[in-house]
Amino acid sequence: MQRGGVEMMKKSTGVLILALALGASSVAAAQARSFSVQRSRVTFTSDAPLETIVGRSTTATGSLNVDPSNLSSARGTITVPVSSLRTQNDLRDEHLHSERWLNAAAHPNATFEITGVRGASSLTANQDVNLQVTGRFTIHGVTRDVTARIRAKWDGGSTIRARAQFTIRLSDFSVPIPAIVQAKVSNEIAVQLDLRLGT
Repeated sequence: MQRGGVEMMKKSTGVLILALALGASSVAAAQARSFSVQRSRVTFTSDAPLETIVGRSTTATGSLNVDPSNLSSARGTITVPVSSLRTQNDLRDEHLHSERWLNAAAHPNATFEITGVRGASSLTANQDVNLQVTGRFTIHGVTRDVTARIRAKWDGGSTIRARAQFTIRLSDFSVPIPAIVQAKVSNEIAVQLDLRLGT
């Protein structure tokens, strides 16, 4: 083989190796990875005829296994300690955590386990996507299927920002509302999560 042909073959081989390496790195980048909760704000709202109660927690933990190129495979669990829920009223919080309500001693955590994702099929760097996430929500020792609406944004690297909202009924989770406070506590509770997750 002439020298020019040899040189051309070397260059072609080098280009091929580089292309394969870049392709391999792209596949690796798109594979599922674990994103853990780094910052959280969880809000629940009870909007009853005589009173609106808003409770908050900033101590959610958990992780999501997410492949940005295949959102339907995303799975994970978010956990919120019941004792961390605060309504800006110490006596009300004491009642909320007590055996008569959420019973934080016997059932210390509220959890949301993701079981399915619909909507956008993938995450594109720095673009918001709207998703519908199905999952199992557990509180007061009772688990029910719920569906949450989520707006998510991936920075293209190590961070995902997600805002979710869904509604539950206390009666579905065996949480009684005494007759004396039924005008002040709604059976229907709106739940919102604002999460920052990172690898």
